Amino acid sequence: MAFGKWINNLKGLFEEGPMKELTEHVSAQSQTKLSAENVVITDEFRNTFNVNSPVRENIRNSFLFSMLTMASYIVIADGKVEPQEYDFLGKFLRDTFSEEAEVEGMDVVKKLIAKHDELEAYKPMAFLQLIGDCGSQIASTLNEDLRYQMLSMLALIVKSDANISDKEIESLKEVAVYIGMKATDVDALMNLDPEKAKDEWQWMKG
Repeated sequence: MAFGKWINNLKGLFEEGPMKELTEHVSAQSQTKLSAENVVITDEFRNTFNVNSPVRENIRNSFLFSMLTMASYIVIADGKVEPQEYDFLGKFLRDTFSEEAEVEGMDVVKKLIAKHDELEAYKPMAFLQLIGDCGSQIASTLNEDLRYQMLSMLALIVKSDANISDKEIESLKEVAVYIGMKATDVDALMNLDPEKAKDEWQWMKG
């Protein structure tokens, strides 16, 4: 399925659920916890999220949708869309997949951000529930290395501008937990001091 054709199915993805069942687990890789700048995006990651691949396209469609949903959640975590964060996400899509993926993927992100505002207007926490649904499927189907790569991309969105807020870190840690990672993984990705982070994020232990 071409990327452009998948974009036309966005409404159906919202109505039918963000993810499809995956029957195979990807093989485990290195679990070394690196800072976000040092995490290498692998070919396995590209193949898993590349919607243009002809193999198991419905699965990749769902994974890409989930990644874009989580990225949009991080972009608006502090209540506004910073140009640097938006630009970084577009560049990531272009460099990792293709120029077509950048153009059409960012169109999806715009729609997701608009959907966030719409959902929050009449049903607060509905978008967060969508994040949870996407995260649960990611956690149950992708190995830890692929999940860490995705989380590193989200961390780099936050790092792409000079203003890193507590809310952005909190949102990263929410996503980390939803995808089956640990809050401390965000500390490593963001180069946070472990002892300071331990004191500031007690709420994650509840």
